[in-house]
Amino acid sequence: MLTPRLVVTVVSPETGRLRPTELDVLPEPLTAAEHGLMVGSPPPADKRVHHGNWLAWPNIRWALTHMDELRASGLVSRGDGAATALATASPAETGLDLDDLSIDDGDGGSWALDEMLTGTYTDAFLVLHRGRVVLERYFNGMGPSTRHAMFSMTKTVTGVLAMLAVDDGVMGFDDLLSDHVPELADTAFAPVTVGQALDMTDGIRFVEDYSDNRSDIMRYGTAMAFTPTPADWDGPDGIHEAILGFTERATPPGEIFLYKSVTTDVLAWVVARATGQRWIDGVSERIWGPMGAGDDASVILDNHGVAVSSGGMSCTARDLARLGRMLARSGRVGDGSDERQAIPGAVADDLAAGGEPYPGSGGGYATREGWTFHRHCWNMQRVMGAFMPMGVHGQRLFCHPGKDLVVAKFGSHPVTGNVYTDVSHESLYRQLLERC
Repeated sequence: MLTPRLVVTVVSPETGRLRPTELDVLPEPLTAAEHGLMVGSPPPADKRVHHGNWLAWPNIRWALTHMDELRASGLVSRGDGAATALATASPAETGLDLDDLSIDDGDGGSWALDEMLTGTYTDAFLVLHRGRVVLERYFNGMGPSTRHAMFSMTKTVTGVLAMLAVDDGVMGFDDLLSDHVPELADTAFAPVTVGQALDMTDGIRFVEDYSDNRSDIMRYGTAMAFTPTPADWDGPDGIHEAILGFTERATPPGEIFLYKSVTTDVLAWVVARATGQRWIDGVSERIWGPMGAGDDASVILDNHGVAVSSGGMSCTARDLARLGRMLARSGRVGDGSDERQAIPGAVADDLAAGGEPYPGSGGGYATREGWTFHRHCWNMQRVMGAFMPMGVHGQRLFCHPGKDLVVAKFGSHPVTGNVYTDVSHESLYRQLLERC
């Protein structure tokens, strides 16, 4: 089993580059304003957040709500339709009691809800029960109309887009990825099917370790322009060129799940070829507009204008909750006379159903035993009847179809991997489910 470590990215005073560093204790959860980030005209050099340092602590406290200012970005349009209504109701009106929660802090103690939100560096927290907002809180300068980085929750959006293409009949689960992108024929993705890519059982050799600057994901982040290209860079330029460089396999396709961001961008490339539509336009026209988003979303682009479909989206907390409820309700949005089908029920139900758990299907973490990664979404169907898109640094979207409960949470936690706070979040979710 993998053990979570308290590793925080900082800026090295010697080199000025980002450096993952293991700490003894978490830094104090001060806000961006309390850190003095981006204050002044111009801000002092040591308080300026930019493309080269935005992933370092404490700069992410400001950066994750200002992604469009740090990199070239594309607009994911909500279209011209009406926003799906989100009424506000008290916990008593919906039957969800939020009083006196006692949440495991993961360190032998307990937190009240407010303490948990502070202690996990929360930027936004929204509880949606039976389609009504029973709790909505914002921190760290964020508000209802502020977009926040979704990171790998973007993967679930890409997964839905791929399943829509399958539902349309322009590609199939059993199609080889190289059937649609022939350039993949000389890579490790050559024998991989669409279905295997959707469940990340592709088997290619790729190390997603954010604590090691030499790991595949860290070099891949440079190729996708998440960080500036160093002067001595000898790697690929852009997402597609990086994909073509992965030629080694770890396991046969279809056998074992291993989380890897590059697989999502391969899947997005395949969908774009199969549909003849850019990722941005597909998400806008097939997902964001139909679900009745209240605001446009955005997505970071690489140096060639390709969307970072594995982790580049930003959206509002309310639209994140809308996305979760749509997926949890067989693709339907709205209530009563306003209820309508936004995406095909078969697509949403497939994602929500989850896969069959096996040892290691939760990524090798003790806190995720019995989970699966199904259709590009973390799934706890066999554990607590739910599924949960997640993104690094504290992005979580807990969706429970049976209870009609959605908990949307944005954060700027200094530790990259979410497994670090799995215990606290599971404690919260289980108590909410008991009280519904």
